This record gives sequence, structure tokens and C-alpha cells, in this order.
Amino acid sequence: MGEATTRFKTFRWKGISIPEILVFVLLAGSYLRGLWIPLMDNDSAHHALIAMRMVETGNYAELIFRDADYLDKPHFLFWSLALFFKIFGVSAWAYKVPSLLFSVAGIYATYRLGKSVFNAQTGQLAAVILASSYAFFLANNDVRMDAILTAAIIFATWQLIEWIHTNRVGNMFMAATGLAVGFATKGAIGLVMPALAGLLYMYQVNRWSVWTRMRWVGLVSTTAILLLPVFYCMYLQFDLHPEKVIRETTGNSGVLFLLFGQSVGRYSGTAWGTLAQNEPFFFVHTFLWAFLPWSLVALLALADAVKDLWKSGRVIGKRDAVKPASFFLVATSAILFLLISGSQFKLPHYLNILFPFFALLTGSFLVKHTVARRRLIRTLQYVTLGALLIVTCFLNAYVFPVEGMLEKISIVVLMIILAVCIYQRREQIVLITLLVTSFCYTLLNFNFYPKALALQGGSHLARFVMEQNISVDNLFYLQGYGQANSLDFALGKIIPAKSIDRFDQPAYIVTDESGKSALRGAGLHFAEIKAVPDFRVSALSKDWIIPKNRNAFQGKLYLLFLKR
Repeated sequence: MGEATTRFKTFRWKGISIPEILVFVLLAGSYLRGLWIPLMDNDSAHHALIAMRMVETGNYAELIFRDADYLDKPHFLFWSLALFFKIFGVSAWAYKVPSLLFSVAGIYATYRLGKSVFNAQTGQLAAVILASSYAFFLANNDVRMDAILTAAIIFATWQLIEWIHTNRVGNMFMAATGLAVGFATKGAIGLVMPALAGLLYMYQVNRWSVWTRMRWVGLVSTTAILLLPVFYCMYLQFDLHPEKVIRETTGNSGVLFLLFGQSVGRYSGTAWGTLAQNEPFFFVHTFLWAFLPWSLVALLALADAVKDLWKSGRVIGKRDAVKPASFFLVATSAILFLLISGSQFKLPHYLNILFPFFALLTGSFLVKHTVARRRLIRTLQYVTLGALLIVTCFLNAYVFPVEGMLEKISIVVLMIILAVCIYQRREQIVLITLLVTSFCYTLLNFNFYPKALALQGGSHLARFVMEQNISVDNLFYLQGYGQANSLDFALGKIIPAKSIDRFDQPAYIVTDESGKSALRGAGLHFAEIKAVPDFRVSALSKDWIIPKNRNAFQGKLYLLFLKR
């Protein structure tokens, strides 16, 4: 264990050397660079338009996307965005900063939870494992609800566990705040997961005073009070207006939807349809890439934790016995993993909420087995890092090659520095993993994603509109045809849509190939001002990333001038 302590001392504040500084600079730099990358269609730009409308109209109670009522996610993300838009103006970085701040809080909460349940060393490792995992990094590029939700869940879990031990009102209030933020961000899962983790932890350490002394009443009451604004706004928008048509139905209750409908509708596939419903192992293969570069070691850590729990089988079955420290992490992760795997509607980012727990399990495993299982751990990480470097080089040398002599020289110099650092610290596999991963993320955010998003039609067309000083007041979508939320966001104005028969004056129209054909079929005369490639970068495909195939797998977005 002494070797393990020496091995991980580089993560402390004192005695930080060049490799550790380099990891911090590259990792932090890649996250910060992501703030200025254009928003991705559809979800990121979609959420931004809802917040933009709040600022434009001063109506912060209703969730409206373009002209339609939005009954899906609660208010917290949109209120956060509206606040930052109000203070700093509408921009990509103002949209992304709230999620980045919450991510930092989530990393800190992971560290503190690891320190509390295991030790400081495990907490430190868990924090850097979480910060360097790909899905966590991606959640701050393609910003949706997940960065805030993940942070709220791990923060609430940390505070609940502190409260179980300390009985402090402050911990209870902070736990309630985390629970309320999680619920107000994405519904019931923000309550269910921390509550489940807290209950399992109470069973683990045999501390039930939260229940026996009715202390839970204060937690529930505080959480409910904090959530009153969200429920009231939902009541105003939907319960008072049962005539509103939402997904072809009337009589919708916003309050009941938040409590039950949002989660049940996705799980059953009745509200949003089905996606990956026949893939029971969808989240298994998703985990392999989403938790890179730690996924293989995390699986090893999970297997080790399950083996320890199996050996402690008799203890686990006894309520009054103290269980292994990993019990509540494994049990919570297993229950939630099985639960989301049974959903009829699956998306990769649903897995993000489990990553702090997996980071803690992985950190604990590395601290405990660094010496004993050194060869296996190093082999798994070298295989992972080799694959990661191959993919990164493919994306930045072939798919979107790095351009400019200065950029190429900078990368070569950085690679030389990395090689020297890796050679000097060749026994420290965690540090090597962080060096390689932070280098890969730097290339992604400084080269790949900016160039990929240049092929996102909305962002591309917005630059042209601004360069040509085209009045956004005379710019319209053709109703029923292609739209690009990123265009509205980049221009800072929600562009209205008109049907063909409503164009009675000269106007600029944004549409897709089908809309262009419809205008021509209606006998309207127009000039094609600009045509740009259009592809949804948030849903990359293996066909699109091959340059020679790209045109066949992407559409076009047109700026037309309609003559009257």
C-alpha cells in the first residue's frame, strides 16, 4: 500500500510537477474551449430557444418552444440559461457555463463522497476519473440536462450520507436542495436515485435514526417547498388549460406529468415512441465507449466489488451488521442499470447519472489493487489508450485534418512533451491515462468538433446572414419543412415560420430540399442565395465521417430570396 500512496501523491496540491500541470492545463483547456463551440442541433439549440423566449417575452413561468407548449422536462435548466442570457447576453458560452459549473460541483461532490465512504485517496482518484470520462466531457459539449442532473444526484447523495452520520440541519437542507435541483432538471430520477442510494447506505452502516426519529419529514418537506415554483408553473401552464393539445391529447396535467408521466411515458414508450427497445444490452456496449478511458478497469472494479460482496453474503443479509463500503454503490448502480435497460426508449446519455458511482468503485479498486494487480491494470489501460489514440488520430488526421503549419508544429511539440512525461512516469498508469486522454480531448475540442460543426447548416448559415447584413426581421422558415434551431440561436432571434400561401411580399426563406421543391411546385419565383451542407453532428455516423461518402449522408439547408 506504501507504493500506492507514492504512486498517487501527484494528485495533491503540494509538490505538483510538470506532468500533473500538463494534465490540468490540457483537460481544463479542452473543457473551456468547448464553451465557444457552437451549439449542436437538436437538443442543445432546442433548449436554448426555450430560454431565449423567456428572456424575450419576460414570461418565465411557461415553457414554449417556438409557438408550441413544451411538456417534457421541468424548468430548472431553462431558468438557469435564462439567467445567464439575461446577464451576459445570448451566446454559446453563456448557454454552457451553468452546466460546466455544475460539473465542477459534481466532481467535488464525488471527491468528498469518496473521502467520506472510503478515504481521501479514493476520492481524489474518483474525481479525476469522472472528469476525464468521455461522456462527462461530452455532456459539456453537447449540453442537455445531463451535466446538471448528474451533479445534482451525486451532490444529493453525498449530503444525504453526511446527514445520516451528522444529523446536521445544514446537511439536510443541502441534500434537499440537491434532490430538488435533480427533480426540477429531469423529473423523478433526480429524486429516486439519491433516495435509493441513501436507503441502501443506511442499510449498509445500520443507521436508521433518519426513519425512527422522523427526521425524514424535514427532508421531504424542504424538498417539496423548494419544488413549489416548478409545480406552480406547471399548474398555471397546463392544469388550468386542459384544452391545450399535447402530443395529440387534451386534459394534460403538468403536475401529474412531472410526478409520473415523464418517467413512465419514456419507460413504456407511450409518450415519445420507442428507441432501442429490442436491445437489452444497449447500455452495456454504450458503457464501453461512454466511460472511456476507464471502462475496462471499471468492469474489473465492479467484478472485484461483486466478489467481495459475495464473500460477505452472510453479513449482507443481516440488518445489524456493517456491510462492505462498496455495497450501496454496487446495489444502487445495479438497480438503476437494470431499470433503464428495461426502458422502451433508450439514449446513451441516460447512463451518465451512474458514472460518479462507477468512478468511486474504480478509484477504490485502483487504490486497493495497484500493486497486486499492476500488470492486468496496465495491460487494460494500454489497450484502451492505444485504441483511443488510433481513433483520435483518425478523426484529426483523416476525417478533419489539422490545418496550418503553426497548429501542426504545436501538436508535434505537445506530443514530444507527452512522450517524455510518459517515459518518466511510465510506472504511473493513472497519470499516463490522464495525459493521453487530455491530449485526445484537446484535439477533439480544438480541431474535430469545430470543423464538424462547420457542417451544421444552421450555424454555417447564421454566419453568412450576419456577414451579408441580412435583416433577421425579414427572414422566415417555410412551415412544415426543414428548420435549424442552431440558426435561430446564433442569430439571437426565434425565426417565425410561414406557410407558402402567406408569403405576399419579398422575403428571405430558410428551408431544405423538400421546401425548395414545394416553392417551385407552387409557382413561386425565388433566387438561391446560399446553400450549405447540413448534418446533425450530435448523431455522428460511421458513414458520414468518411470524407468521400459525406455528401451522400448529409442534407442541405438553403437561404432563398422570394420574389413577389
